[in-house]
Amino acid sequence: MLLATKIAIAFLTILPVRLPAELPAEGLKRSGAFFPLAGWLIGGFLAGGAWLVVWANLPPLVSAVLLVGLGAWLTRGLHLDGLADLLDGLGGGQTPERRLAIMKDSAIGAFGVIGLVVLLVLKVVCLASLLLNGEEPLFFALFAAPVAARWAMATLACGVQYPRATGTGHAFVGKVGLGELAIGGLLLAPLIWWNWSAGLIILGAAMLPAVWLRFKASKALGGVTGDVLGASCELGEACGWLVAVVLFAV
Repeated sequence: MLLATKIAIAFLTILPVRLPAELPAEGLKRSGAFFPLAGWLIGGFLAGGAWLVVWANLPPLVSAVLLVGLGAWLTRGLHLDGLADLLDGLGGGQTPERRLAIMKDSAIGAFGVIGLVVLLVLKVVCLASLLLNGEEPLFFALFAAPVAARWAMATLACGVQYPRATGTGHAFVGKVGLGELAIGGLLLAPLIWWNWSAGLIILGAAMLPAVWLRFKASKALGGVTGDVLGASCELGEACGWLVAVVLFAV
């Protein structure tokens, strides 16, 4: 269990974690259970950053940009890269094979750039609004959306196939089982205890991209890739914060 936890943190965050040279397949599979734990860690750093910008009395828009930048750094921009690759593939290819080839290309296209700009602007605006609504809603949302989005990402990796012979996502896609999802669900319990109604609504919002991508990726790509998982995480966070703005609007 300790190895699975370390794998989840190492793959989903920039935090330094020492892993063995050879990762066992069972450890990789079980790491899906601890995706929400990585969300708690990211939420903790974001909450710490929020406390600093509130203490420094920075303008909400400036604070929001800094927090979104911190979130991108904490994930090495990995999920943002996945979103850009997915949008380029869906927008530029006509067949699953061509879409997968475009997604594999390291260059970013117009669809990816536009998607990233829209997503980042949406995140900034949502956090700026939450900063105006008081500290309690802000800190809850900073934890709730990252945690919920990463559990949603684990659900997306369950019961689907990987469309390539090899790739980073191959270690997780189709390997996460119901047992891992159940353990991950337990890691959501503090959110429900903190604010059960808002927690469930934000969780539902974060799940929407994962549900849509499960069907879209299977049809357009022939399965779910690591880029699809990353896109699900980024879109889930954005949806969670957007719903939080509505819930906590004053």
